[in-house]
Amino acid sequence: MEMRKTIKVLVYSCLAVLMPGIGSSQDALFCAHITEIASERPSLGCFAPSYAGFHIRNDFCTKELTYAEVSGQIILRKNAIQASVSHYGYADYGEMVLSVGYGRNFGDRFAMTARIFYLMAHARHYPSRHSLCADFAIACRASPKLLFDAAVYNPFMLRYGIVGQEVIPMRFSIGCTYTPVRKLLLSLSTAKTLPGAWEVDFRFATRPAEPLLLAAECSNHRIGLYVGWRFKQLLFSARAVWHYRISISPEIGGFYFHKTL
Repeated sequence: MEMRKTIKVLVYSCLAVLMPGIGSSQDALFCAHITEIASERPSLGCFAPSYAGFHIRNDFCTKELTYAEVSGQIILRKNAIQASVSHYGYADYGEMVLSVGYGRNFGDRFAMTARIFYLMAHARHYPSRHSLCADFAIACRASPKLLFDAAVYNPFMLRYGIVGQEVIPMRFSIGCTYTPVRKLLLSLSTAKTLPGAWEVDFRFATRPAEPLLLAAECSNHRIGLYVGWRFKQLLFSARAVWHYRISISPEIGGFYFHKTL
């Protein structure tokens, strides 16, 4: 009798992990998570609705290190068209990045994306430097609650200035996203830049009240807090990240989704 109870508990526990979450692909927590990591893990966007939005970040509270981005995607059946434009720096020195990508969702279980980047670095009294780059990403839904993804940036080892001497750094990333219930999201990712060090990042997100979203992240390079507020198809966010031994980087964002979250 005890053995039967134990077996039932194990079976029900497995089903609880694998069973579909109601509206999990369009849940507010998941969509907020997608908009925060879209630049590094684009394949997850294939499981989210169409959206458009912006991010503005000030690194280390220094006006010369301001990051501004406008991004979005359009979902047409199982196809995803992604685009973004960003600028980092200020008027005298900085880099603008324009990206256009295409993704495909295969049966809500597997997704692939490919993006092309145009990079333009500018500095006062110097000619601008123009570069091209690309990245590829895949995502696999092991269950309606569990997603795995991987991405590689600049796999062709393209160079700054197209024919320059300096190679654009290659970057690998692997991650997983788990939503055990609609009000809880867990994410773990690891990334490696060549040359550069490994980075491991963990994120915990929850929805304590209906319009409020809260999240905390921790990695071997930084720790941060996220506060979001949603209203139907709108999502607003504020974020602060403390880089160890350096300073704090505040950030705000706003997004409009095609479907109600």
